[in-house]
Amino acid sequence: MLRKLVGGILITTFTFGQTTANPQFSVIGDLVIDHLHKNTSLLSSGIEMAIQGYVNPFARADIYLHKHNDSSPIELEEAVMTIEKGLPYGLGIRAGKFRPDLGKINKDHAHLFPYIEAPSGMAKILGEEFWSATGVETNVFLPLPWYSNFSLSYFDSGIGSHDHSDHEKDEDHDEDKDDHDHDEKDYGSDKQTNAFTVRWSHFFELNDVNHLELGLSGYSGQDEGILGADFKYKWRPNKYRSLTIQAEVLQHSLEDEYMKKAVHPDEKLTAAYAMVNFQFNKSYNFGVMVDYWSLDLADDESMNPSIFFGFSPVEESAVLRLKIGQLEDADHHKKHLKTTVQIIWSLGPHKPHRY
Repeated sequence: MLRKLVGGILITTFTFGQTTANPQFSVIGDLVIDHLHKNTSLLSSGIEMAIQGYVNPFARADIYLHKHNDSSPIELEEAVMTIEKGLPYGLGIRAGKFRPDLGKINKDHAHLFPYIEAPSGMAKILGEEFWSATGVETNVFLPLPWYSNFSLSYFDSGIGSHDHSDHEKDEDHDEDKDDHDHDEKDYGSDKQTNAFTVRWSHFFELNDVNHLELGLSGYSGQDEGILGADFKYKWRPNKYRSLTIQAEVLQHSLEDEYMKKAVHPDEKLTAAYAMVNFQFNKSYNFGVMVDYWSLDLADDESMNPSIFFGFSPVEESAVLRLKIGQLEDADHHKKHLKTTVQIIWSLGPHKPHRY
């Protein structure tokens, strides 16, 4: 059913309009230096390739490919077509593989974070690279005095059905290739075979420079559910100055398993973060963040504060970021100071930084 629906949307879109404009191509790479326990490591997450453009006057397409800095193949992060106008009642549709409208942070690519690393609590729920899946999402602006958007999505697989490590190749085990290909086709079929998300967001333009956004989100998979709320306030007197205050909380009902370990059927994983970021001129920003997560019944929790700085020497095409934060041991008995430096560069219009 899903394939027929997506196919119908694609055929209709291509039938009623075409564009001859060439798509935009971009490449983003990074270099990360970590210092922890008197040890310094040098690494890279690889490169991200973006191909973006309008399919016709009514719809645009966005494709994101990622090549990790290892022996794994190129990974398809997103390949989505968005119908932005032309549908009745002001409806909008996204179809393909994309990051669902679940909470505030899930739709953001990591290179856009001002704090370098995703909050660990959010990563525990959404995955290290956050959640993307193949599906259809529809959204509508509600007839309210303020900007209010309601979205509903359906996906063929749920959270936890993708793990980059499962795609890593072992050149010494070619005899397992057929089994691997079979497993890859059925990947996620035994977990959250179908998933639904819903989000209701509200945007208030308090005045010309002050804006407020509030959102409520929900997720339902085969064996688990998520409820979330988010908040964002932004003061922006001009293009190069802004103050952003953002917070989000997700509560994940784990049922009877988490990270391949048995848990109490009533266990809940709660994750939250709060962030303040101040962009005070064209090149510099700094901020603070608190990252929190807890397993309620297991009486296990962690809270880690951090500060971060950003420097954009050539506007949006290159960014140097620094993060200094607290990191706890797995048993939470000892706290350590972790320093991370990140350099991000880009070729093309898809930038690693937005004002």
